[in-house]
Amino acid sequence: MDTVRSARSTLLEKALALPVASRSDFFGKHQPPSGVDPTQLRIINDTALRSRLIMAGLAEGLQSPKGPQRIASIIRLYPNFDAPGRDARMAGPVRRPGRPRRIETSETPAPPRSAYGLPAVEELNALLSRIHATEIDVSRELQGKLSHDIDRLKREIGHLDGDAFERAFRELQNAIETRKRLAGEIREEAFRRIEADASFEPRKYLRLIGRHRSTGE
Repeated sequence: MDTVRSARSTLLEKALALPVASRSDFFGKHQPPSGVDPTQLRIINDTALRSRLIMAGLAEGLQSPKGPQRIASIIRLYPNFDAPGRDARMAGPVRRPGRPRRIETSETPAPPRSAYGLPAVEELNALLSRIHATEIDVSRELQGKLSHDIDRLKREIGHLDGDAFERAFRELQNAIETRKRLAGEIREEAFRRIEADASFEPRKYLRLIGRHRSTGE
């Protein structure tokens, strides 16, 4: 009994060390269960540990990444080890006697792509257009003065010599390096602004798009 109690205690400690999931971590048809303590919803990337927690009755799977989707793996914790069993979840609701059972055939329509948390073409186009427009706005804000300084230094450098030339040349080099670094920051800031706009529904598909800008260098 002590061994079992110790193993359960160790599992519980590992479960409680997992990061808490937020509402934005849920994707597509998946939503946080209503009336549940938010601290019981955890993100887990270790598939082996996830299986152990579920088998021990300490957790219930709420969201699992499938295929190429970059969505979080989320579980709900049951600290009293009373999570609903897998058999009960798979069985579903009890059928009433005499009720005809639906027969699946090849004619049954396939579920829409939205059922898998995938965007429609229109949603993806709207998101990409929003990213492009937001990046332009952010670029103007972050690079406006910097571009002005680079243009000024390029004009001045042809009329300078000696120490003044060296100083202006170093300033120009630093300004150009700063502009290169800003390229990645512009995309990150654009993503942050779009994620913060709760009125823009396609923002939930941002996690399907890589944030790293290709420099082409």
